[in-house]
Amino acid sequence: MAWTSADDVVAAWIGDDAPTDLPKVSVWIGKAERLLRAEVPSLVTRLAADPVTEPDLLGNVQDVVTEMVQEVFRNPERIRQRQEGTGPFTGSVTFGGDTPGELRVTAKQIKLLSPASDSTGAFTIDMIPSTSPFSGSYVEPLNAWEIA
Repeated sequence: MAWTSADDVVAAWIGDDAPTDLPKVSVWIGKAERLLRAEVPSLVTRLAADPVTEPDLLGNVQDVVTEMVQEVFRNPERIRQRQEGTGPFTGSVTFGGDTPGELRVTAKQIKLLSPASDSTGAFTIDMIPSTSPFSGSYVEPLNAWEIA
């Protein structure tokens, strides 16, 4: 029931060091998709439902899985920072995130895959007083000459 293929991950790769071991990429795709199913329980039923209600859902899932797997393959040693030097030349690379190179799903990715109804609150509170002219329920007071 894979939504993403190893070819999708390799095709989206930026740079010359794309992974060549497609069975290993498929293993990590399976891990990423299981993690997504645990984090967004409604994902399976929403993908199986009518695609008209959420036409971009499958593409978003493929994008998120691709990002997750590429992050693992770009830093398989899970190194925070790497420095190299040759003679007078030095270079360093610092990988972002709390756990670089680990299979993880970000809050932004979960929000992208969550149903629209999950992102809204139970209610809102209008902080504008009703006596303010900026309030939707504002009624302009009568002037003294209009009362008679």
